[in-house]
Amino acid sequence: MIQPLSCCCTSNLILELVPAFQGSRSDIAGVLQAEGKGATAGMSRQRLQRVFVGVEVALAFVLLAGGGLLVNSFVRLARVDPGFDHENLLSMRLTLPREEYRGDAVPAFFRELAERMEGVPGVRSAAAGTQFPPTTFLQSELWFEGAVPSEDATLPRALTTVVTRGYFETLGVPLGAGRTFSSADGSGTALVALINEAAARSYYPDEDPVGKRLKLGGPDADAPWFEIIGVVGNTRNRGLDRAAEPEIFGLHDQLGGAQNQLFLLLRTEVEPRSLLPAVRQAVTEMDPDQPIYAIQTVEEAFASSVSTRRATTLFLTVFAVFALILAAVGIYAVVSFTVNERTQEIGLRVALGADAGRVRRLVVRQALVPVVVGAAAGVGLSVPLGGALQRMLYQISGSDPLTLGAVALLLVGVAATASLVPAWRASRLDPVEALRRE
Repeated sequence: MIQPLSCCCTSNLILELVPAFQGSRSDIAGVLQAEGKGATAGMSRQRLQRVFVGVEVALAFVLLAGGGLLVNSFVRLARVDPGFDHENLLSMRLTLPREEYRGDAVPAFFRELAERMEGVPGVRSAAAGTQFPPTTFLQSELWFEGAVPSEDATLPRALTTVVTRGYFETLGVPLGAGRTFSSADGSGTALVALINEAAARSYYPDEDPVGKRLKLGGPDADAPWFEIIGVVGNTRNRGLDRAAEPEIFGLHDQLGGAQNQLFLLLRTEVEPRSLLPAVRQAVTEMDPDQPIYAIQTVEEAFASSVSTRRATTLFLTVFAVFALILAAVGIYAVVSFTVNERTQEIGLRVALGADAGRVRRLVVRQALVPVVVGAAAGVGLSVPLGGALQRMLYQISGSDPLTLGAVALLLVGVAATASLVPAWRASRLDPVEALRRE
């Protein structure tokens, strides 16, 4: 805040201004007296206004910090590699009625459907599975051949997915070791399985898992053994915001009619949804009463998995931008009002020899004081908000210093910009007109 002028400065001012205002009808003594009487009330109003600006800036800081953290997190999440090419992949679900499809008829239906779809122009490959990233939800306990039972030990668990041949090739999941399912694997042959790299690291950290055997369930479970024939790359099977979890893959042809609900997956060379008429026609030709549902692209499935994050980010960002605009308008209004209230005082400073640049800097500097105080308070208030948002953040802390620093700089920059117009107007005041103003 501009301090009242000293007596010495007043005396010098009068001596310097007498020649300049001889022809003026302004009563300098009256002006100074009026200014002195209104100083106390003016200072009180200005102090209250600055408090309001500080509170407004603090609230804007909290909203901007929350929005900045969520935007930063969402940008990081969008850059995550899902582990395969999730573009141009169309998915839909089919449920075969058990009273009509039993035993080998179930895998035969999906095998024929995939073959038909691969003959459709625009389809590069087709396969089916009980689940696909990021819509994996089926889990089972595992038991490994050669493991020693323990009463206190918790059985390991893994996602269990039943797929048709060509599943990994259609999704584009790379093979790390061994082989994938082939035509030699079928009904009546030894059961085989593949695992992902996360399962290999978790269950076979110091050995090659290919050739090892495992089964679903505990050590006493009456379940068949599966031989591991290969290791495939990790996919974000639980969503982009979660690390890949161990996953076991079995072949649909070997498991008969146990799994009658599968997702048909199509790798396309054209816009995926444009192939829906061809899919419906193929299904109708095979079974006129068989519907398809849960139609979506895999890209849409990943987008849906982060929909809550996206909505929260958008919601808070909109409020943050609105708060920033209100803060800028409030700062401009307060600085303009202050300049208007102190027109005579600023005019006196100009008359004393203060150049335009000095006046502008003075006005802007004083406008930034409540902004800096409000931003400091906002830092303290944003810490608990960041803690509340932590579960929605990805690879970033709720008190990320870069984000908080950027928000502080943004607010200071906006405040400086908002105060420039009143500061420029103050620097161009005519001392004669300023001292004449009541």
